[in-house]
Formats: sequence, structure tokens, C-alpha cells
Amino acid sequence: MDKRYESIKFMIETGHITEFQQIFDYIPKSLLGKHLHTNNPRMTRLVSNVNDLTVHEIFSISSLFNVDHNKVTHIVYTQYLKDKKNK
Repeated sequence: MDKRYESIKFMIETGHITEFQQIFDYIPKSLLGKHLHTNNPRMTRLVSNVNDLTVHEIFSISSLFNVDHNKVTHIVYTQYLKDKKNK
């Protein structure tokens, strides 16, 4: 496992990563995009528009970082609420 994934797991579980987009402070979008089998333009859209993430993608991200899917759902939801408030 990539050490960065372990760091992200730790930061999600300890509350240091509270929004989906913060993951990309530690890994490039292209790395997660490759795991999700999607292209960079779509990853760029997902970072700024999390409501386009599918349930399958959320579970896949959870599996990649070895984090409970509820925690990943929570950071996606937190960003969704913040983005909705700022629009």
C-alpha cells in the first residue's frame, strides 16, 4: 500500500481531513482517478462538485484508503453542504 494512502486513512479517521477535496492536498487527482477508472477532467469536476460522486465510487475510495465507507460519505457530505452554502 502507498504510504500516502495510510496517511490519508489516518487523517480521515482522526478528523484532520474533513472534506473530500482535502484528500488532494496529499495525493494527485490522477492517482485517485486511475483507481476509479475515470479521467482527469472528471476528477477535476468531482473535486469541486461532489454531488456527482456515485455510491460505487464512494465505496471504492473507502476500500482504497481502507476507511469505513461512512467516514468517506461524511467527508463528501460535509463538502457538499459547504459548497451548497457558498453557491
